Order: sequence, then structure tokens, then C-alpha cells
Amino acid sequence: MNLRPDNLTAAVTAVPVKPRGDWAIVRRLLRDYLGGKWGLLAFGIGCMVVSAAMNGALAGIINPAIKRIFILKHSADLIRIPLEIMGVIVVRAAASFGEQSITNTIAERISADVQRDMFRSQIRLDIGGLNAVHSSEMISKFLYDTTLLRNAITRGLLGMGREVLTLIAMLVVMVWQNWELTIISLLLLPPVAWITDKIGRSLRKSSTRGMEETGTLSKTLTEALTGRRIVKAYNLEDHVTEIAEGRIAKRLRYLLKAVRTRSAAVPATDMIGGIAAAITVAIAGYLGIHGHLAINQFAAFVAAMLLAQQPVRNLSQLQTVSTEGLAAANRIFGVIDAKPDIFDRPNAKPLAVARGSAVRFDRVSFRYNSEAPGLDNVSLEVLPGQKIALVGPSGAGKTTLFNLLLRFHDIDGGSITIGGQDIRDVTLLSLRDHIALVTQEPILFDESIAENIAQGRRNATRQEIIESAKAAAADDFITAQADGYDSQVGEGGLRLSGGQRQRIAIARAMLRNAPILLLDEATSALDTESERHVQEALSHLMEGRTTIVIAHRLSTVLDADRIYVMDRGRIVESGTHSELMLRNGLYARLHHRGLDEREPG
Repeated sequence: MNLRPDNLTAAVTAVPVKPRGDWAIVRRLLRDYLGGKWGLLAFGIGCMVVSAAMNGALAGIINPAIKRIFILKHSADLIRIPLEIMGVIVVRAAASFGEQSITNTIAERISADVQRDMFRSQIRLDIGGLNAVHSSEMISKFLYDTTLLRNAITRGLLGMGREVLTLIAMLVVMVWQNWELTIISLLLLPPVAWITDKIGRSLRKSSTRGMEETGTLSKTLTEALTGRRIVKAYNLEDHVTEIAEGRIAKRLRYLLKAVRTRSAAVPATDMIGGIAAAITVAIAGYLGIHGHLAINQFAAFVAAMLLAQQPVRNLSQLQTVSTEGLAAANRIFGVIDAKPDIFDRPNAKPLAVARGSAVRFDRVSFRYNSEAPGLDNVSLEVLPGQKIALVGPSGAGKTTLFNLLLRFHDIDGGSITIGGQDIRDVTLLSLRDHIALVTQEPILFDESIAENIAQGRRNATRQEIIESAKAAAADDFITAQADGYDSQVGEGGLRLSGGQRQRIAIARAMLRNAPILLLDEATSALDTESERHVQEALSHLMEGRTTIVIAHRLSTVLDADRIYVMDRGRIVESGTHSELMLRNGLYARLHHRGLDEREPG
């Protein structure tokens, strides 16, 4: 059974990400993801301050070095000043190490926290919300966008702090040497800020589109690989290659635009800085010629000015990294902020049911969208301990009944009750804890066999897992595996046969021991001998329980207490097998075709 809408042409559109201002994003990062890291951050900032101060000290040493060694000829300073330089370099290296390690530690922890929140948010969405976003696009955001965010933190936000501190240190040295020349040098900052802002705006647009195309490309690749059997069977290699190449080319256009924009930042800054430096040197030279500026002051000032241009240069480049990271953060927060449409009502109570509980659909109506009706005024009742079968052509609404009972969607009209309790008034956790589901296409995870069975009840003992496997006729082939119950099943259970996967899924449902069973022809993939054992186990399991079966083969419906025949979202017939055959309606026609066990409900 595929628990997506019966009408598979119904499209769900993802909600666009709401734009957020850069400062709003930064404030949220500080508020939500630096909690518990303030001490570490303070130590890292301290290291930045020390590193920047040591850069300033190196520039400041030039003045006394020239004056005392080259002008005053103090030979004693040949040892003292080089030692001072070495001491400054050692302190700067230690501070730089601390700064880099702490900065990257903070960034990695924030990245991990963001990924945790993204996954928590997405996995808690309802089926409609999960269907709205392609899984590959989500993976792209989970990996690619968080990498951009991490880079923005390490090289951008915190990196910019380091460069600003270094620039301040150099400005202190410049002012100490000559404040008039410092003011002249500062004239380069406004045009640099203007250019950086323009480049940042352009880069954010192209980066955002590049991220979107990365998600689209990921979706294309995933679909091609997931559908590899159809691709090979229908000779679609050239077709999927053409689609992938188109996605790659479109993504490349935006990435190259971002590369060109990013590459323009440093040259533009260098050009303005070069002009300012040339003007400053000319003025300093004029002052020196006329005796208003000593050579040692000139040398120290020029050295500090040229060293100050490096952080200005870096700031323009780091701004582009920050811009890309903030654009990624905007998309990430869009994922984290997504809210499910299906949630517990205020004052919702746990579902309280006995071992066998009546399930009642009372005039239930539901639509997936305006053009895709799911159910139309459906009423049916399953009494405690009864087994009912749902039959009908594809798209009739059988799967929709399962979806609504599990509250994957909420109904548009009517009510669904279990033991007299409206399922909208009970907690989702308790509702689903009381239902065991076995689908026609078993879903296994890339874990061990024991772990897949234990998903039915996470606190089950090893012996309970084994007993459930035996009841599902799975113990023999499990123990024949190299690692027995600890054998890995592979992606989607591909290391096992279809029948083996189905028996593990049945064992999982048996372990759940829920009062309500939803079965989508749970034995359809089994061989005759295994089916006999499993049918016996299922018969025992269904005793005293409420069971609803989507039936595709005759053997399932013959022993049903009541059969509901569905067509186009309505119940068109109901009764026992004998009663329905006498009516010679849709059920009789389906019966003559063997009910077509391959119809997907």
C-alpha cells in the first residue's frame, strides 16, 4: 500500500521561504544557537583581541627599530628588538590557534544543532507537509545549506570580527604616528562599504537561486537512481541524462554569476585602497621633505596603513561569504519553522480502548484538493473483534480510509471514532500506538533485522522480538543469515527477498500487539508454505481485535465478517461474500476477475 493520496496526480506545492533581514537572522542565530556557548565565544573573542593587538604591535615596533638601530645606532637593540618581534609572533600564533580552534568548534556545534532542529521539524510534519517538499531538496538543505552557514560563521561573522579588531589595531598605530594622515586614509572606507553592499545584494540573489537549483538537481539525481530499473527497462538513459544536464547547466549559470560577483569584491577594494595609499604616501612624502614627518614615523605609518588594507580587503571578501551563509540560514529557518497541519487539539486526551474496539466512520467526507476527491459521505462500522475487507478498483478510496484513521490527514466532514472517542480529540501518539499497520510493499530501514522488528515496540526484549519473528514464519530464514537477527537488511531491505521483507514487517506488527490492525494484503508477497504459517499467525493475532483489510485476492475476503465495496470515494455495496455475489454488482464483477490482487488501492 502506498500511503500517498489515491489520486497520484494531485500535486502539493511547497510554501515559499519568507525573506528575513540579515540582522534578524543574525539575532536568531545568537539567541537560539549560542546558548551555552557564550563562555567559549568570549574566550575566542579574547584570542581575537590578543591576535589583533599583536598585529598592531608588529607594526608599532617598526618605528623604534628604525630609530634606535638605523638612526641612533644602538647596538644593544640588535638583540632586544628581534627578541621582542619573536615574542610578539609567538603570542600571536598561540592566540591565532585558540581563535581558529574555538571558532570552528562553535561553528560545527551550531551546524549540528541546526541539522538536529531541521530534522526534528521535518519528521514531525504531517504527510501533506512531507509530500510538499521533495526528499532530495530537503537533503540538499540539510547538507549544502548548513555547510554554507558553517562557513559563514567561521569565515564570515567571526572572521569579520577578527579583521575588524585587526583594522582597529592598525588604526591605533596609524593615529599614534600621525593622526592627520590617518584621517586621509580613512576616506577609502565609505566607497569600500558602498561597493561591498552592492556586491552583497547581488550575491545573495544568485546564491539563493544556486541553492534552489542544487536542491532541484539533487531531486533529479535521486529520481533517476531510484527509478533505475525503469530507466534501464525502457532505455531512458538518454532522456534522464538530458534532464540532468539541463539542471546542471542551469545551476552552473547561477553559480558562475555568484563566482563573478564574489571575485569582484577584492579587486574593487584593492583599487580603492591603492588610490588612497598613493595619495597618502604622496602627502606623507611632502611632509617628510619639509621636515614635518620623521623617516621612522613615515615607515611605521606606511607599514600600518598597508597592513590595514589586508583586513579591509578580507572584510570585502568575508562579506560575500556571510551573504551566502545568511541566504542559506534563511532557507534553513524556513525548514525549522514549518508547522504541521495535523496536531493535537488543546486538552487532547490519550486514546482509551479495550483489546477490541469499534471503529466507526460516520458520513465522512474528504478531499486532497479541489480536484481530487478522496471520500464522499462514507459511513461504515467495524465492531470489536470483527474483520472487514475493503475492495474496489484503484483510486476508489481504500487507502484514504487508512490515511484518515491514522490521522495522516484530517477529514472535511463527518467523524471517525474509536471506542466512541473522536480521533481528533485524542493525542496523535496514543492514536497511532493503538494501531498496527502492514503495507503491501513492506518498508524496512537500513538497520539490523532485530531493530526493524523492534520498531513495532521500542522497549521489546530480545525474546519478544524472536517470538514475533517465529509467529510471522520469519525465524528460519533470519537464523540462516550470517549474523542472524543482527544482520543488516540494506537500503530498503534490498538484501532480502520480497517475501522475507514482508514477514519482517508482519513480525513488527505482531510485536506491536495493538488492538486495531490495518492490513494491506499482508501475505501477498509470500510463497504458499510461508503464507499458510503467516495466515495462521494472523488469525491468532486478529482474535478479539478490530481488523480492516484492503483486499486484493479472494482468499482474504471470503472469511471477512463484512465486505465494503468502494468506487470513486463512495461505498457502493456492503455485505458478506454470499450476499454480494447474489446482487451481481461491482463486487461480483471484481470477483470474476479474481479481485485483481495487484490493484494498488
